[in-house]
Amino acid sequence: MVGLMVTVATRGFPVPTDEGERIRSLVDYGIIGAPPLPDLPSVVELAAFVCGVPNAVVNIITSDEQHQIAAYGFEGGVCSREDSMCAISIVEPTQVVLADAGLDPRFAGNPFVTGIIDNVRFYASSQLRDRDGHVLGTLCVFDQEVHEMTEPQRRGLDKLARMVMDVLELHRHGRMLHEALETGRRASRELVRSNSALQHFAGQVSHDLKNPLTGVLGFVAMLSEIPAVTADDEATRCLDRAMSSATRMWRMIEDVLAHASVGGRPACDAVSLQATVQAVVDDLGAAIAGADAVVDVRPLPTVYGDATQLRVLLQNILSNSVKFRAPDRPCRIDIESVETPTDWVIRIADNGIGIPEQDRPRVLEMFTRLRTDVEGSGIGLATCQRIVEAHDAVLSIGETAGGGTTMTITLPKAAAGSAQQPVLAAAR
Repeated sequence: MVGLMVTVATRGFPVPTDEGERIRSLVDYGIIGAPPLPDLPSVVELAAFVCGVPNAVVNIITSDEQHQIAAYGFEGGVCSREDSMCAISIVEPTQVVLADAGLDPRFAGNPFVTGIIDNVRFYASSQLRDRDGHVLGTLCVFDQEVHEMTEPQRRGLDKLARMVMDVLELHRHGRMLHEALETGRRASRELVRSNSALQHFAGQVSHDLKNPLTGVLGFVAMLSEIPAVTADDEATRCLDRAMSSATRMWRMIEDVLAHASVGGRPACDAVSLQATVQAVVDDLGAAIAGADAVVDVRPLPTVYGDATQLRVLLQNILSNSVKFRAPDRPCRIDIESVETPTDWVIRIADNGIGIPEQDRPRVLEMFTRLRTDVEGSGIGLATCQRIVEAHDAVLSIGETAGGGTTMTITLPKAAAGSAQQPVLAAAR
């Protein structure tokens, strides 16, 4: 709270020493120029009733004007700060109560007292202090007749002034909330636009790169069928390297396109993870057989989610388990689920080379490759992270007992963005 204010006179009216902070606070409340606050008329009417006078008003003092933002007994308006009685009251340390304002030297020459604007005699005002003690204005009651004010009436006016500040605070918080919501809506619109542009760009780049790359792969394949070329060991080695490089580039383009395509809210429906995993295992059949891997799939639930995205998620994880298998033992992958009251917890555990604990957060970022000797683009797990975020899910990386990596997906039972979807049971 600010302490007792020392004032200086300028342009015919006193100015508090905290004037700069006071004006900034007034701007923060956003009440000048705003539509009338619906709760204030009742407060000023009550103030007039409590004090037994015909007129009451909420006066807000700006740098050069007085704004009557709610009035009872007359039509509120705007006047210069120099003419305002409340511009004097805001620099006083306490409530101002005058039985006859014409007898007080501070107010006797004011145009609201002299008859130029009005003929005020009785005048009382309680200051409107913000949360930091800056006085924004007053709750004022007045009459053209002289009379006294009782102690209960004084206390009542102070309490009603605090009620006015409560209304102003509610307006300020509502304004802040509106601005925050509008900022959120703008960010949401920009995100939708950005995702759409990203998908369009990725699709265009994919198309533009795939066309020449298809030609390269075709020419390499044609060269590999020429006897004179295949008879030359060096030429064969170069062809193999060219084919391998072109194939890696093709896969990277596919990965980038897949990553760009994961955006916004998923199209949720009932998805059988049991059937999805089986389809993924079938798709990876050649790689699994080549690694002599064993995939043990235990009963998995039917969940709500985007079928395509969940398939990409599971395929990337299983593909990594096969790709990063340990060279000194047969590859094994165990897939199981655990039910909690709110989630399905899916665990995919392999016995591969594992991921060092310090590197686990980093592998979920784009283009992160811990092993340059293993083919990959560094996009797969980043795509997985985008998918789980789109489903309001969580992806965590841990260690398998005995060595390897355990990927845990905590998937809400309700559809992403909707708590009203029914819970689906596990397939047994």
